[in-house]
Amino acid sequence: MKSSFTSKNRILRALPIKESRIIVPQLRPIWLDKDQVLSEVGERAKNVIFPEEALISYVSETSDGEAIEVCVVGNEGAVDLGALLALRTSFRAVVQIAGPANAISTDFLRREFGRCDVVHRILLQYTGALLAQLAQTSVCNKFHFIDQRFCRWLLTATDRIGSTDIPMTQDALARVLGSRRASVSGVAGALQSKGIIRYSRGVISILDRQALESKCCECYQSICMAHDNCVSAAPRS
Repeated sequence: MKSSFTSKNRILRALPIKESRIIVPQLRPIWLDKDQVLSEVGERAKNVIFPEEALISYVSETSDGEAIEVCVVGNEGAVDLGALLALRTSFRAVVQIAGPANAISTDFLRREFGRCDVVHRILLQYTGALLAQLAQTSVCNKFHFIDQRFCRWLLTATDRIGSTDIPMTQDALARVLGSRRASVSGVAGALQSKGIIRYSRGVISILDRQALESKCCECYQSICMAHDNCVSAAPRS
């Protein structure tokens, strides 16, 4: 039996009712602001965050200040799950798109992670999907053209925030893709001229999802499959 708890977050929705009754009262609704840093490299996070409509980037940085996004987290998952294993964070977690989320104490969730087999399996399955996303994104960043990566990012973002209107400037998108703004602007202009997207006042709107998917690399489907398999494998009780 599934929980009656209303949430856009797929992990929280996957909790059976027994576990939901334990975890949900411990959740704290919060608002995540754009560019808010949730954790820095080397920190031990005090909270695990379950986004509802916000989008968070895990960003890898070099010593000379260069940075690139290695994966994103939205309503499919959670931020800073490594803290459940007392691990320090490996990447900076920064909010790319503002929105609501739920936070829970790492100490509390760690106890449930160790005590409850269902919670343990759900979180481990999601962690596996996140690692698959990280690996696939690394492949994408290395081998695929900017137009393919641009389309992959838009599709992933719209899935994670539950909206076809993505509040993201071309400058910000160039930063997360590790590309020049001119390149991103060129791709956005080409897609807009074909009626696939519309860009206006810092918002990218997806007008033709099917066409956008046709221009994307296989990485998007691989990432989707990893997360879909995670949800389908979630235990039922």
